[in-house]
Parts: sequence; structure tokens; C-alpha cells
Amino acid sequence: MKRFIKLSVLFLLTAAVPYVLLMWLLGDMGWVRTARTEMASRGFLNTRIKDIANYHDVDVLFLGSSHCYRTFDTRFYRSHGISCFNLGSSNQTPVQTRVLLNAYLDSLSPRYVVFEVHPDIMDQDGIESAVDLLINMPLTCEATRMAWKSGNMKAINTWLYAIYNQKICHRLEHFTEDSIMDDAAYIPGGYVEIRKKSFEVKRYPRKDLTIQPEQMAALKDCLSMLKERGIPYMLVEVQDAEQLRSSFKNHDWFEAQMRALGPYRYKILPMDDRVHFCNSNHLYLPGIKLFNEDFITDLKAALNTIEQDR
Repeated sequence: MKRFIKLSVLFLLTAAVPYVLLMWLLGDMGWVRTARTEMASRGFLNTRIKDIANYHDVDVLFLGSSHCYRTFDTRFYRSHGISCFNLGSSNQTPVQTRVLLNAYLDSLSPRYVVFEVHPDIMDQDGIESAVDLLINMPLTCEATRMAWKSGNMKAINTWLYAIYNQKICHRLEHFTEDSIMDDAAYIPGGYVEIRKKSFEVKRYPRKDLTIQPEQMAALKDCLSMLKERGIPYMLVEVQDAEQLRSSFKNHDWFEAQMRALGPYRYKILPMDDRVHFCNSNHLYLPGIKLFNEDFITDLKAALNTIEQDR
């Protein structure tokens, strides 16, 4: 038995080296399908991470998925005298938010945090968002833990390639992605403006909302991190198109789960699916304008409360 264990360990160690080398080589050639090796994306995470260096001691930090970085227009809030940064990323679940907060919360040092939550995001495994972070942000211990804890080979392989890409080739620090990709444009401060509508009328099957236990635990970790630093926050759910919203059987249950964690805002504004939405779960320019003009009232009230408490 001892001989078997010894040979098994030796085999794994011997196989690991060529596996890693092949991952690096084939990743450079674009032949690896079980890893992400491209840095640029329509979510502009690479640009957003580098943009953080230009923002410190902001009034408001926005966190969340594409519902966050495509909704909270940083230009609008700055025009009202509110400094802010949008640290959203594509399909960002609380597991990835935890990685980002560990890396950048103290640098951004916000007075207030708006944490976007969405039923679909809270029910995801977060792998798509995980590989986005691994390839586009400097590797950290928390990001490494995220990759290995996922048990997902795409996340682990992306982490392996990121070591080569960042630590050996030093590509991340020199890479610059275009500020406009297709119909998407990056706005300094983290917002992404979508300039083309792709709304389709669809019929969604009715479904029960659920929350992955891992995501709920990570969300609580994120909120604990904010509480430890004395940073007040608000959980915000951005409105979906009615054709999608009406498919949720138990949205009241989801609302109750969020309210139990602290201040939570979910407001249905008078919007037309075909006018105010880019697709079923993302607002379009008229809807974004309407949402932000309504939301800023609550945000200003929260910021004023902070001032009064000082």
C-alpha cells in the first residue's frame, strides 16, 4: 500500500509539470478550450481594474454584475457632485465580489456601497465571472483560493495560464483593451454604455427562484467586511423587463432573503419593455436615465444620513 501511494504521488508530480507547460503553450496558441486566455471583453474588466488607480476615497462604490456596470452611470452621479466608482463585472456573483473587495476596498475607501443583487446571479456557480477575474486582474491569494475551491477545471486552468501570462510574460501590466467594442463603450469610473438595443419579445417559463448556499455565504462575508470598516450599504435589485419579471413565481421570497441582510431596494418603475430595455434583464438608455433619476433621491438621503451621524 505504501508503495502504491508513493508511486501515485510520484506519477502526479511527474505529470503535473508537462500538463502545466502544455497549458501555457497551447493557451498561447489559442488551442485550449478548458481555459480562458483572452483578456479583452465587452465587460471591460481589464480596463476597469486599471482605472481603480484613479479613484480613491469615493463617496459611493457600486458592486455587482452587468446589471450594475450597465445601469449605474457614473457620469450622472458625478454631475450631482457624488464621486463614485463602478466595480461591476460580467455575471459577478458574491464569490467574485469577495475577491474584488479583498483586493480593492481599502484603496477605493468608499463612504457608502451600493450592492446590486439579482435572482439569476444569486443562483449561479460564478465560473464565467471567476475566469474573467483570473485573466484580467492581478492574481491574489483570494483569487487563487476562489479558483481551487470552485473545483472547476476551466477556473483552475485559467489560473494556471494567468500565472504564466502575468508572472512570466508580464502581459497584464502592458495590455490595453479598446475603449469601444462593438456597441459597448467604457466610461471612466467603471460604467459601460450599450449603444444598440437588441430586445426580443420572448415567453419565459414560470420558475421558482433559488439561491446557491455558497453565494449567500459569500454575500454575508462581503457585508461583514463592510460592517467591520463601518461602511453603510444598500442592496439594490435592478428592475427586469416585465416579460422576464412575470416568470418569477416567488419573488417575494427572494425579497425577504435580501431584506434580512440589511437595507434593500426593489422598485418597479413605469417602463415599457420595448422602449426602456436593451434585453429582458438589462435596461436601455431611456430606462437607465429613468432608473438613475429615481434612485439618486434614495442615494442622496443615505449620504445625508452619513453626514448627520458624523
